[in-house]
Amino acid sequence: MSEKQEADLTPDVDALLPRLAETQSTPEALEMIAALEKKTRGASDLLSTSRLLMTAVLRIRTVPDAQHTDMALLAETIQTYAKKHGQLKQAIVRMVQLAMTFLHDPSGSATGSIYDVLGKDTLTGDVDMADADEKERQGKEDDRISALFQHGRAVGSTGLDDEARLSLIETLREVTAGKVFVEIERARVTRMYSDMMYARGDVNAAADALQELAVETFGSLERREKVEFILEQMRLNLERGDLHRVNMFARKINTKFFVEEDNHDLKLHYYDLMIRCAMRERKHLDVCKYYRAVLDTPRVASDAERAADVLKNVIMFLVLAPYDNEQSDLMARVESGEGLDAVPEHRSLLKCFSTPELMRWPGIESLYGPLLRATPVFSKDDSDAEYRWEQLHDRVVEHNIQVVSKYYTRIRLERLAQLLDLDVDAAESALAELISKHTIYARIDRPAGVVDFSARQSDASVLNAWSSDMSALLRTVEKVSHLVNKEWAVQRAGLVVTARDS
Repeated sequence: MSEKQEADLTPDVDALLPRLAETQSTPEALEMIAALEKKTRGASDLLSTSRLLMTAVLRIRTVPDAQHTDMALLAETIQTYAKKHGQLKQAIVRMVQLAMTFLHDPSGSATGSIYDVLGKDTLTGDVDMADADEKERQGKEDDRISALFQHGRAVGSTGLDDEARLSLIETLREVTAGKVFVEIERARVTRMYSDMMYARGDVNAAADALQELAVETFGSLERREKVEFILEQMRLNLERGDLHRVNMFARKINTKFFVEEDNHDLKLHYYDLMIRCAMRERKHLDVCKYYRAVLDTPRVASDAERAADVLKNVIMFLVLAPYDNEQSDLMARVESGEGLDAVPEHRSLLKCFSTPELMRWPGIESLYGPLLRATPVFSKDDSDAEYRWEQLHDRVVEHNIQVVSKYYTRIRLERLAQLLDLDVDAAESALAELISKHTIYARIDRPAGVVDFSARQSDASVLNAWSSDMSALLRTVEKVSHLVNKEWAVQRAGLVVTARDS
């Protein structure tokens, strides 16, 4: 059906409203509305169709009163009008938006009756110049529609219990399914449904409901609201332990959105979820990076106590992360950053890992143990605390092996175990793990009990080294020869001068 308006049936609607006010029977009133609605829909009269649909919904909601609404009839009416052949899209949008006002607490007040015959500018007032009026009202709702919305907001959720609200939400979700022009309304109604399911303790149902929405594709939804939806999807999936989906939803958010100060609250919420997810996945380097992003937020950096706590977490998870190029680079940047004076003990711990010197685990445990055990990261209240403590020991051993590999070319396993404060088997196991990760190069001669840290060179490397050494030797010989000849020349010149003088 064409969307172009063929006739203006506003006078017919204005004539029907007083008759509806006099009609006591709601079914009879709905029949009268349906008869005229068919004409307005056929004439593509959007304003009249919208008024009739909204009047029908308000009639059911307020008769006999808001405390005794026939929810089954309300649901049937909404579904029937939404499925009418050739129904105008904007009329459906307005009907759904009006029904959504019944899901919120009452707000404001409405004067008069829903059957009052209003003019175009009843609420905003008349404007003398017609051209100026049209320009001023561009993009604004017609006052006759606005009046009906005011009545809906004034009624709100009065008289509706949780079951009634849930029934209405399910009706609206069914009506908006598959319709792009009501994607915002469907998203918001689904969020309400999810909140109700979560309040009932059904986290899976709440997460599944929101999971159906690909809000990142909703072009008409504000960017901030999109991020709020995605953060809620992340939170629900995190609560039910679906970490894969948490990371999947997180990738839908561009972190550049958090640059603006107005979005810093969402930034902190986002990184809180990412920290919790990474901690459960035991990705310590990621946790460190997320805490650094939190520390980069002005509202956190301006709070000295909070900034110090975040910086402590940055350092602790940084030293817990296994060694690689990224971890080494990040450690150098953190050590050269500002604010470490506020956490001297943690700065000292970081210094131990960045200095190429051996660390004795008993000394580290006695010096930093009480400090670290008092933090939530290593507190015994956390189920992963003991795992992190073992990881800290492993990082100390890893650091010590790297230091040994710099100063030794060959070392006996017994001596290596002594330097690492481990037994021979544990030392060999830790060394083998670093070798398999290509963190260091070494070869273990188990029968002889010797570790060789010198890398075996290829034939080409040996030849290149020999060639380089020979070139250096020849340059040295040439330089020495030049200096000897120079001295001989000086000596001969001195003898000639002496002979002439004599």
